[in-house]
Amino acid sequence: MNTHYGMKKMILSALLVAGIYQSASAQREVLYEQYLQNPMSVNPGFTGVREDFNMTAMFRRKWFNIRNSPSSQTFAADGTIANGKFGIGFQALNDQTSYFTTTGFTGSFAYHLGVSDNWKLGLGAQGGINVLPVMDQSGYGGNNRAVGSFGIGAWLRSDKLYFGISKPELLEGNFGNQPLAAVYRRPLYITAGGSYELGDELMLLPHVLFVQEKDRKLRFDFGTRLWVSEKVGIGASYRTGGGYTAFSSKVDYLQLSAEVQVGRNVRLGYFYSTRTAEQIYASYTGPKGIHELMLKFVPNPKGFHKY
Repeated sequence: MNTHYGMKKMILSALLVAGIYQSASAQREVLYEQYLQNPMSVNPGFTGVREDFNMTAMFRRKWFNIRNSPSSQTFAADGTIANGKFGIGFQALNDQTSYFTTTGFTGSFAYHLGVSDNWKLGLGAQGGINVLPVMDQSGYGGNNRAVGSFGIGAWLRSDKLYFGISKPELLEGNFGNQPLAAVYRRPLYITAGGSYELGDELMLLPHVLFVQEKDRKLRFDFGTRLWVSEKVGIGASYRTGGGYTAFSSKVDYLQLSAEVQVGRNVRLGYFYSTRTAEQIYASYTGPKGIHELMLKFVPNPKGFHKY
C-alpha cells in the first residue's frame, strides 16, 4: 500500500515538474514569437521607433470551435516623449496555453539618437515581473512566484534598413532548489530587415532573425511580408527550433499572415502557425497548429507603419 502510494506520488510529481518546466521555459515564448507584430517583445531598443503612440492586442487560441479551450492574450503599447528622443512602452502577457496559467508585465524605455543624416540608434532597457507556478516542499504545489525580469537592446535603423541586437532577459530565474533555474530562458537576439519599393503600390519587407542560447544550437528565422497599396499585407515566415530538453524535440514551423489596414487608425491581422512555439522548449500533445488574431490601434498616425 505504501509502495503504491509512493509510486503515485512520484508519477504525479514528475508530471508537475514537466508541466512547470514547460511554463518556466516557454512562459514568455508566446510574447517573443510575436516579434514581427511587436518588435519590442524581443528588443527594448525598438521602444518608440514608430514615434506615434500605438497599441497592439493579440489573442491566441488552439481550438476556436471548443469552448474554454487554451488561449493567451498579449498587449503592447509604446510611444515617444521629448520630441522623439525617448521612447516608453508597456507589455503584458496572460498565457493559458500550457499546463499552468502564467502572466508577465514589462515596462521599457529607450533613448534615440541620430548617428548620421540617415541613421538613428535606439538604446533600450526593460524590466518587469513574470508570475510563474512553482512546486512547494511537498512536491505537489501550485503556488505562484513573481520572478524579476530585466533586459537590454539596441536598434539601428534608416528609412530602408534596420539591425537589432538584444538580451531581453538577463536575470536568472529564482526557483529555489528546483532544477528549473537552469532552463530559464536568457536568449540573445540578432535581427535584420528592411523595406523595398517594388512599384507604386507594392512594398516588400524581408527579415531574418538569429537566436542564440547558452549551450544550444543556433536558431534562425527568415521570411517576408508584402504590402499592397498600404492596405493589405500578406506574409510567410519559416522558423527553426532545436529541442534541448528531455521533454522536447526539434521543431521547425511555418507562420502565415494576413493583415488589413482599416482606415488610418486600425489594423486587423490573422496569423496561423503550423506548430506552437511551446513545442520548441518542452513536450507537447494536442493540435499542431495555432491561430492568432491582432488588433492594432494608432490614435494619431503620422503615416503608414511598416513595422
